[in-house]
Amino acid sequence: MKSSKANRSVKWTALMIIGIALPAALARADIIVNQFNTVTGTTEVGQWRFDFGGAAHSATFDPTLDANNNPLSGSMRVDLTFSLGLGGDSKGAYTTDRWYPGLDGSTLGTLQFDLRIDPSSALDAFGNNGYFSIAIRNTDNYNYINQFGDNVRIADGWRHVSVPLTGPYDHIRALTWQLYGGPSQNINGDVILNIDNIKFTEVPEPSTLALLGLAALGTLAIRRRL
Repeated sequence: MKSSKANRSVKWTALMIIGIALPAALARADIIVNQFNTVTGTTEVGQWRFDFGGAAHSATFDPTLDANNNPLSGSMRVDLTFSLGLGGDSKGAYTTDRWYPGLDGSTLGTLQFDLRIDPSSALDAFGNNGYFSIAIRNTDNYNYINQFGDNVRIADGWRHVSVPLTGPYDHIRALTWQLYGGPSQNINGDVILNIDNIKFTEVPEPSTLALLGLAALGTLAIRRRL
């Protein structure tokens, strides 16, 4: 049976709603901190500075390891040398001073990144490879607001981490990650880690969610009329 003129009108209206809703839903882009692509990888690594800790350290662009196995991308490789003699200072931290005058985190939903420990890395007292944490640095005082912390280990391979932001985050100036290998971890040797795909994801605006609902209704209307 051929569609009536009224049915065709409903279809076109539904398609228009979808056409308006979907671009609006995609309009709020995630905030990419680093992807470490091949062309910009060395420059991106240079956006991170060693911040604190007593572990000997180096940071380089690694074009051979990408969390998504993308041949046109790589990751940030960090070598840290831990020693029992360093005590509580047996750790290494890197910071990127990215946002001035500050990033408003009220529209942000999650912090995401990928992390990998090289198989040659030294083990800690628990058979892991240290305790990794990452924090936002809020306000011009660089207040340390921890977002994630967990033991890391070789067996995980590339580990994708996605965590909801913990406030306050009204004036984000920087990101800091650290790997701890001091007392209780007791690492004595080298740990190599790679980090990739660091980003903040945006929370859709309520109006965008409403438009997505309209798009869903439009799709349903088309199906019913077919």
